[in-house]
Amino acid sequence: MRRYVLLAAAVAPILAVTAAVSVPGCAEEFENICTFLDDSSSCYHAFQTETDDQCWMKGEGNGPVGNFASRDKLDVCFLKSGGQIVFDPPLDIAAFPPKSMAFKRLTARAEECGSVAFSGEFSYSVTVKVPCTGADIDAGAEGCADAGADNNSTIGRTLTLTTPEGRSTLDVSCAGGKSHHFNRVDIQECAIEGQDRLQPRAVLEANAGNQPPPDAGPDTTGDFAGSIKLRIYHPQSGAIEVNEKREKRVETDPVVVEYFDCVIPPPAPLCSNGQKDGLETDIDCGGTLCEKRCDDGQSCAGNQDCATGTTCRQDTSGFLKCQTSDSNSASTTTGSAAGAGGSGGAGGE
Repeated sequence: MRRYVLLAAAVAPILAVTAAVSVPGCAEEFENICTFLDDSSSCYHAFQTETDDQCWMKGEGNGPVGNFASRDKLDVCFLKSGGQIVFDPPLDIAAFPPKSMAFKRLTARAEECGSVAFSGEFSYSVTVKVPCTGADIDAGAEGCADAGADNNSTIGRTLTLTTPEGRSTLDVSCAGGKSHHFNRVDIQECAIEGQDRLQPRAVLEANAGNQPPPDAGPDTTGDFAGSIKLRIYHPQSGAIEVNEKREKRVETDPVVVEYFDCVIPPPAPLCSNGQKDGLETDIDCGGTLCEKRCDDGQSCAGNQDCATGTTCRQDTSGFLKCQTSDSNSASTTTGSAAGAGGSGGAGGE
């Protein structure tokens, strides 16, 4: 009996170590995410260095700001500084906030300088066009083979991060084809404080806007506009600091890049949207919500719905309409009276 107890005691530490490095069901092997994110020479930081300020500026609040022309088709955000953010496919206002999107940025010269595909906080891809290097030209890279002496040709560099839904794994694919496999949970082991500053992540803020009051004027509808903004937090290398007690802390905030900040026009007020809705008796008039009264020939429920000089009466079709006293749409009552007069003439005969 003693031999079995000693054997079990010897095996237990081995089983504990195995459990610590294995993932249930697949025994995945992960790279050290702490070393990768802290190393300035990693392909992640190499991408940041090469693409720095090439298409998007660093710093919260420094991203391109613009407006959509219409909320009915959110395909192009026109930037105040020139250029456009083009969404393909267009965003759907009925499906806000969007779960995924893809867009590219065009400069004021209509040249594409970068693109982004977003499908989640930890799943996104960023492509930035940078000047072709000598190595790109020598390798005959697409777009660089015909680069002239002035080297105005550009090539896209892409960084892709992917976390499958419901999992904590993080796959990083860098420009040049390098790929890495991590477990995001391991970031908590990088330091005893500030670990979240090491987490690359995308934050999407989307607001479809609110319905203005029914009779709101054009000067007030802007208060009800919507907006959509995307920013990505890029952790900096060398952010892990070790104090005299050999304790690791992350004191450096990540670099923030805002990729767009676009205003969405608000919904049109019910009383000026060109539709019969709400309590209106006809298009944008009548009822208890709209100040505008209905004109001659428009539908009504009572005289209170009609403009001055008109009354609510049945027309020859049997429907209630606002009518002037000399309206061509004779009321049913008027028609009946005319019929009675005709019969009287026959009697005189």
